Amino acid sequence: MLARWLALAIVVLAAGATSAQEFTPALRTLFDGFESHRRVALGYLRTDNTDLAAVELERLVERWRNDLRGIGATERSLQRSIADAEEHIEDSRSALEKGDADKAFAQLENATRPLKEWRDAVGIRLFSDCIGELSQTYERLDMHRVKTPDLGHAEIREAILKAAGETETAVRRCDGEAAASRKSDPSFRRLIDGMLGSLRQMRDAIAQNDSGYLHRLLIEQRSFERLLSFRFG
Repeated sequence: MLARWLALAIVVLAAGATSAQEFTPALRTLFDGFESHRRVALGYLRTDNTDLAAVELERLVERWRNDLRGIGATERSLQRSIADAEEHIEDSRSALEKGDADKAFAQLENATRPLKEWRDAVGIRLFSDCIGELSQTYERLDMHRVKTPDLGHAEIREAILKAAGETETAVRRCDGEAAASRKSDPSFRRLIDGMLGSLRQMRDAIAQNDSGYLHRLLIEQRSFERLLSFRFG
C-alpha cells in the first residue's frame, strides 16, 4: 500500500522542479509532521508499548500522505530522500506486524536519516536538530547517573561540572532557537527552565560535597531530557 502511494507521489513530485534551498511552508509542515509522529512512535517502542506504537505509525503514514500532496514539485535529491524515508517506514511497520519491536525501532530511527542528509546538504535546520544535539551533549552528563558519584575524586567533580556546563549551553541554544510560540508554551518552558534550574543546583551540590543530592539531580535531568526529546526532538 505504502509502496504504491510512494510511486504515485514521486510521479507528482517529478512533474516540475523547485530549488532545494527553497524551504516552503508546505515542506516544513511535511518535515515537522513526520518528526512529530516518528518521535512519539519511537517513545512507545522504547517502552515496549507496541500497540500504541503501531497506532502512531499509522498516524504518521496518514499525515505523511496528506502533507505530501501539498508540497508540489521538487528536485530529484529530495525525491530520493523521501523514497528512502518511506522505505524505512514501511520496513518498520512490517517488522512491528511480525512482532520484531527491535527492528521496528531501528528502522523508524533510521527513517529520518535520508531527510536529515538532504536538509544538511542544502543548509536547512529544524528545531528537532537542536534537541537532538542537546541529547548527544547530555549523554556525557548522564553517564554519571548510573551510580552515586564519588565526589571525593577531583576528576569526577571536574568531569560533572564540565558536562553540566556543556549541557546548559546546549539547553540555552535550543531555548534561543525556539519559535516565539514554542518559547512561550507553558509545557516547553517548564522543561527548559526546570532543566536549567536543576543544572544550576548541580554546582551547589558539588560545592557542598553532597553526592546524594547530586545523584537525585542527575536522575531529574534524565526526566527533563527524555521529555524534551519525546515532545520536541
